[in-house]
Amino acid sequence: MPRLHDRTAARAARLLPALGMVLQLSCARGRERDVRIGLLALLTSDLAVQSGVPSRQGAEMAIDEINERGGVEIAGKRHRLRLIVKDYEPRADAAASAARELINLDSADVLLGPQLSPHAVAASSVAEDAQVPMISPMASNPAVTRGRHFVFRLAFLDPFQGEMLARYALEDLHATRAAILYDVANPYSRDIAALFRETFEGGGGRVVASETFTTDEKSDFRAPLQRIAKAGPQVLLLPNYSSVDSFQVRQARAVGVKASFLGSDVWDPPGLRHVPEAIGTVFTQQWSPKATLPQAAAFLEQYRVRYGVDARTTAAMTYDAVRIVADALHRAGTTDGLALAKAIGRTNGFSGVTGTITFDGTGDPRRSGLVSRLGATSDTILRSVDPKP
Repeated sequence: MPRLHDRTAARAARLLPALGMVLQLSCARGRERDVRIGLLALLTSDLAVQSGVPSRQGAEMAIDEINERGGVEIAGKRHRLRLIVKDYEPRADAAASAARELINLDSADVLLGPQLSPHAVAASSVAEDAQVPMISPMASNPAVTRGRHFVFRLAFLDPFQGEMLARYALEDLHATRAAILYDVANPYSRDIAALFRETFEGGGGRVVASETFTTDEKSDFRAPLQRIAKAGPQVLLLPNYSSVDSFQVRQARAVGVKASFLGSDVWDPPGLRHVPEAIGTVFTQQWSPKATLPQAAAFLEQYRVRYGVDARTTAAMTYDAVRIVADALHRAGTTDGLALAKAIGRTNGFSGVTGTITFDGTGDPRRSGLVSRLGATSDTILRSVDPKP
């Protein structure tokens, strides 16, 4: 006859698998599903330092802070945020493919990025079709959000930059003669150039030279700059990426252009400080570390401690984008795409490190822009410009 403890042990052995299943189910119920945030970032291209890496770092920092506080409360339950980063080749079709992968393979609940407008336009179509909310922190082309219900941006629009720079040239520099050198293949450059011309000439100025180049021309701009030098402008608008602007400002001075340079929000101050000809140039900014905003100082200090470098605009804007998503998730009470998109669209007076953010019925925020002067070690904010009502 088996002993009592042997029968007990046998019974326990039979019960262990069932008990394990019960414990697994209990743990699964207690651990709510993570909210998946997909980030589209250029991590291996020549824009990695300026765009991709700061984007990832800004998102990581915001998500870690939220998760350390217990995550986001959604319908009474706490959910952690999970970041899924997708690198892609710097092409519109590659951005669209990366967006599809994040949605279809990684089950992303929301997309952040891309930062560049041509890429964001392509990705926005994918997000809209899938009814997955998307926020591009930096893309400023109107086409990114036009006709979309699930797509948002944090940046001011390209046309507003052209207007800001023209107003500064007319009112602060008292310029009457301007020239433009822009990338004819890039809608970003074209839009800023067009609105600059319209505003500058509408204010009594004259564009005495307008020269173009194409995206594949990366280092030799002497021919168009020589024609600009002969026209004798007082200001020269260069609404182009820093990868070519560094060549353009050097070569402009070398061929005799004496005009003041005007740049746009894709100029990268840390990357241009080593170019002597760029010091003193004026450019637009979505945000500046010099802006006296309540939350900016703490963000800047924490970012510097964590990453050992100063935060670029892309980091700050992406940090705010994550926090807007978290706020909208709480208000929506669900991760459902339509409900979340509606909650993002109702964001009103959100206090971010880059300023106060409000969406008023569109995917575009109402926010002011900065005109700043590039310095050898830091920048000076010259004026803050509010958009026209």
